Amino acid sequence: MKKNVKKVWLVLTAVIAVGAGSLGAIDLSGFNGSDLGVGAVTTQTNSRIYVYLKGAWDNPGHMFIHYWGGSQGTTWGSLPEMTNVVGNYWEGLFYYDVPLDHTTFMVCAYAGDTDDKNKSVDISISNLFLSGDYKVAAVSAFIGDGVKRTVENADDAPGSSTQVASVLNHIDSCSSSYASGYNAWPQLNDLFISPSTLDGATVVEDNFGDSTTITNKIAWLQAKYNEDQALPVLFFNKQDSSAYSVTIIGFIGLSLISLLYLSSKKKVA
Repeated sequence: MKKNVKKVWLVLTAVIAVGAGSLGAIDLSGFNGSDLGVGAVTTQTNSRIYVYLKGAWDNPGHMFIHYWGGSQGTTWGSLPEMTNVVGNYWEGLFYYDVPLDHTTFMVCAYAGDTDDKNKSVDISISNLFLSGDYKVAAVSAFIGDGVKRTVENADDAPGSSTQVASVLNHIDSCSSSYASGYNAWPQLNDLFISPSTLDGATVVEDNFGDSTTITNKIAWLQAKYNEDQALPVLFFNKQDSSAYSVTIIGFIGLSLISLLYLSSKKKVA
């Protein structure tokens, strides 16, 4: 009887291992840690869009955003205002966190009807996020009455230490958000940190905690990002490659087969 039970366990374990290998063809993106009753890693819900204005328009220091192509876009008469994070970056550097499922946006000087000279052309959100290569939308200076501003997808936005400190001031070191927390590190590094020559001792008047320095804040963000991104090896998550999960399940299955086989050999001897 015991021998038969052992054979059953061997067969079941083999099935688990083989089944795990076949999971490579299954899309696991719909799972996350909470689905399996374990601690979930962060799921991205918003993208932070950065825009700078290269020439003044009729409402200095202000920029509104209209986005669409997703489940809950904006309406033209009640556009949200973007955050002016650096006032002296050209005619202002602005950002807004747009829900992830939206595809297109434009910016303008006012919420509602305005002359085309105070509007941008339509901008594709996907063009600002190209496989880890982040862009910032650079809106041109005045072209002519009745003519919308053109937009360049700039590779980066280098700034002075004070300007970059202002950008970091709007990042919450304790949040795992991909838009406004430490998981935004790759975007921050690509757009602002790497292309800039910085004085690391420059103070960041942090909106989310005690004042710190550029050096301390970027070191913290990078460390927390690396820590968070190491977690998907153990859990199903929307950011996971299914290969991670397949590897873990397959390893467990093969380990059980080995242990049961060695146990049976030992008892025979």
